Amino acid sequence: MKNDQSFLKDILLQIPPANKKLKSLAALLAERLKNDPDDFWAWDNLANLYFSEGFVLQSIDIYHKALKIKPDLPVVQLRIGIAYYRLAYLGKAILELEKAVSMDPGLAMAHYYLGFAYYHRGDSDRSLEHFQRVKEISPETRIVYYHMAEAYLQKRRFRDAIELLEKLIKVSPSSATAWYKLGLAYQGLYMNIEAANAFRVALKFNPQDMRSENMLELITNVPGI
Repeated sequence: MKNDQSFLKDILLQIPPANKKLKSLAALLAERLKNDPDDFWAWDNLANLYFSEGFVLQSIDIYHKALKIKPDLPVVQLRIGIAYYRLAYLGKAILELEKAVSMDPGLAMAHYYLGFAYYHRGDSDRSLEHFQRVKEISPETRIVYYHMAEAYLQKRRFRDAIELLEKLIKVSPSSATAWYKLGLAYQGLYMNIEAANAFRVALKFNPQDMRSENMLELITNVPGI
């Protein structure tokens, strides 16, 4: 990697002139880093700033500068993993997120993103492992039920998906997406009447839900439903 001053100059030049907010804040942090290149706080905040403004690829290089100063901080490793996930570099995301959980096994957010990354790689078993860890670490995080249900649907474990989605619907009864997924789970068990009812409820809460509308139309072409 380039020396710090050359690196700072390059990333500042990448900011479009129209993005005045990023330009001014980044310039302040860059000035601070000119005086103290080992200022972890400045590197970390500069990376967060670039990430939040959509310069995700650039943020990764900046996070690595921060990580070089404090290599034992799992939260920085986590942010690098999330950045790679945002860029759909799933292999790199998994590598960085696994490093984060090896440093801190109780880092729920790292397990959360590992669950997503493994799910999108088609590895539902590993996905479920990490979503289960989120459930254990943060039992109040109900949304993890939805993501676990998605992994169960991927594995065609429809009854397990139904159990979790019904729990989620109890606390979020107006979640059209949960009702839609419940319909898919029922359909997977050939319980078409229950599936149709679930799709109807999804449409009640989101009349623009074309997925549920299409599935309902498909199912109701079967006589008796």
